[in-house]
Amino acid sequence: MNIDVQQKPLGAVLFQYDIYPEKIENVGKVTRIFTANGQYALKETTMNDEEAHWFVHVMRRLEKIGFHYAVPVLPTKYGDYIVRNGSQTFYLMPWYEDHQQFRSPVYPEEVMAEELAKLHGLTERTQDYSETVLEKSFETLKKRWAYRKLEMERYADKIESNVYLSPFELTFLTHFQRSIFMADKAEEHLTLWYEGVKEKKSFRSVLCHGKPARKHTCFDKYGTAYFLNFEKAVLDTPARDVAHMFRHFFMSRPWDEQEGRHWLQIYEKHFALYEEERHLFVSYLAFPESMYQMADRYMKRDGKSTELHYVTRLEKRVLTLNRVQRFMNSLFSPENENR
Repeated sequence: MNIDVQQKPLGAVLFQYDIYPEKIENVGKVTRIFTANGQYALKETTMNDEEAHWFVHVMRRLEKIGFHYAVPVLPTKYGDYIVRNGSQTFYLMPWYEDHQQFRSPVYPEEVMAEELAKLHGLTERTQDYSETVLEKSFETLKKRWAYRKLEMERYADKIESNVYLSPFELTFLTHFQRSIFMADKAEEHLTLWYEGVKEKKSFRSVLCHGKPARKHTCFDKYGTAYFLNFEKAVLDTPARDVAHMFRHFFMSRPWDEQEGRHWLQIYEKHFALYEEERHLFVSYLAFPESMYQMADRYMKRDGKSTELHYVTRLEKRVLTLNRVQRFMNSLFSPENENR
């Protein structure tokens, strides 16, 4: 599967594909290759042997099950999908032009939700039930959240004693109790998930993309989305992938609980979440990690960003947290309890 390359990386790697570039452009970690026979995207990444083996397995699996919404990985002339150069790892894809605007009446979020649901539906399987494994997962996440809450409580106590509060510190303290409330709600829903799975004595897993976000999606001019970057793909609960996608949606533009419900309805039209999975999904969204991460960044600031920069981003995360609370309440309102 792997090829060791000793020559200059780019030329040596492209030699494995018999590709002779006419023009090259660097686009982040991707090199765009122009040839007489078309365009390609060469991705440079870091993967150990186990990760590379799993990545290739995932891409082959997607092809086998007929999931047509992924950018394929191309084999070398020797049939390998990964090329190595020391610690560097490369793989090649056809170049997909990403259209920011397309001929479609739907929004990117709607397309991504639908196609992620199709991925989950094609890869769904029931896992062997182990109460020991389940309890370990539950306790691990609870402890991680408890530790983060304790860190932030200590930070709040520290800055509260300051004679002068910076604008960021004042904003953080103003909304700190709300973050604790949401952290407690996250734990409540996590417990409901745990109890639901214990009662059923079963749970299901799907192939999770791992990082479903707009930057990992290409749209053609007709509005079809193609996921790329399956390097973090994993077999896990669908709630994990959906929560990651929703967190990305929440930070990308203004939204409200009705729109959040609409996105979830589109997803569930193709792959409905079980009740306990909904609780896990909501618990992931409710925990105020994004707010706490801003406090981490502020404490480690190096002076390159202004106070306004930190305050603005913290306020955006607080606003998102408030919207998540309304979204959460709307999902578990009395009229939806019998779903």
